[in-house]
Amino acid sequence: MMVPVMFFSAVVAMAYGRDLNDLSFAGLMAMWDPPRENVRDAIANLHSSGVSVKMITGDAKETGEAIAEQLGLWSPDSVSLSGDDLETLPPHQLTDSIAHCSLFYRVTPKHKVTIVKSLQSLGKIVAMTGDGTNDAVALKRADIGVAMGRSGTDVCREAGDMILTDDNFSTITAAIEEGKMIYYNIRNFVRFQLSTSIAALSLITLSTMMGLPNPLNAMQILWINIIMDGPPAQSLGVEPVDEDIMKRPPRKATDRMVTLPLLFQIVTTSLTIVAGTLWVFRKEMEDKMITPRDTTMTFTCFVFFDMFNALSCRSMSKSLFSIGLFTNRMFLYAVGGSIVGQLLVIYFPPLQAVFQTEALSGGDLLFLATLASSVLVLDEFRKMFVRRFFKKTRPREHGCSAMDIVCTI
Repeated sequence: MMVPVMFFSAVVAMAYGRDLNDLSFAGLMAMWDPPRENVRDAIANLHSSGVSVKMITGDAKETGEAIAEQLGLWSPDSVSLSGDDLETLPPHQLTDSIAHCSLFYRVTPKHKVTIVKSLQSLGKIVAMTGDGTNDAVALKRADIGVAMGRSGTDVCREAGDMILTDDNFSTITAAIEEGKMIYYNIRNFVRFQLSTSIAALSLITLSTMMGLPNPLNAMQILWINIIMDGPPAQSLGVEPVDEDIMKRPPRKATDRMVTLPLLFQIVTTSLTIVAGTLWVFRKEMEDKMITPRDTTMTFTCFVFFDMFNALSCRSMSKSLFSIGLFTNRMFLYAVGGSIVGQLLVIYFPPLQAVFQTEALSGGDLLFLATLASSVLVLDEFRKMFVRRFFKKTRPREHGCSAMDIVCTI
């Protein structure tokens, strides 16, 4: 018959008697502090995104392996290292052994620092969790020290860069999701800002080189700058967290914000906006005379291009129909407010005098909206092409991840 064996965090012998030298054994009392139910799922989620999780414990080998197996960090075929192993391994084997090991037992504060330094020497971003005073040095040495807010000591919280107020490991996963989304939202913001700025500058430059009058007056250019730096641009920074954000592999700390693919998107978007706006301007100037209608059509065309460009900048790779048109309410309010402002500039007499515009017909607005939507349509085709032909395999092995989370128990 197979007898299941459970390893406990601590075992205390109980005895009774009137004299310490004459005690009768009563039994054993075991104390077991099981992992939280959602920790295993959180670790699996991190592994799927290319983040490696390692466990450090001061307990015995059997106890550490039992807990690590429950969390999905260790299997009978896995390797575990003790604190003594870390001291006896040759320097040329130490770093490689630490990188491929997910369980360390019977370790001291010195060993924790050794583990953090070895992982950092491989170019990894190391997050270290801890709650005791002896974890303070390792928390300080790690790139991101994660201290426990409830059970952690004051020294631990002072040394940490981030404090978990609920002492829940799953909160780290949520923090990584939020951090990734902030990074991608910043890229979307930069893409929108650069593409519209380059388009505005190119429009003025090309019209001058082609011997055409200035298609936009000073007030119209100022209005376009307000739209670019205003609510539509700012609302891109509050795009909700993408449900597939954790499936994207970690990026290196040395990676640049503006990459070649991003520059390609910026340039192609700018060319589309400039080509469409210049075509409208030349079409309206067939009589060789510049009129308020000519500049109004050109001005409104450029603003509509900006609005559709903002829609396409909500995601670098996902279709607008995939992320949902109504998932970012702040963006809808911002774009809606900008369109209302543009209509006031066109149809409200006091603003007409300031911006030198005149009223357009419904057919004109429909024509301009259809033309300006081309920037969104072209970007949707680009995204579809990239998703279909340039799928990248996510790193899954520990040695391929760009981030390691070292947890102590």
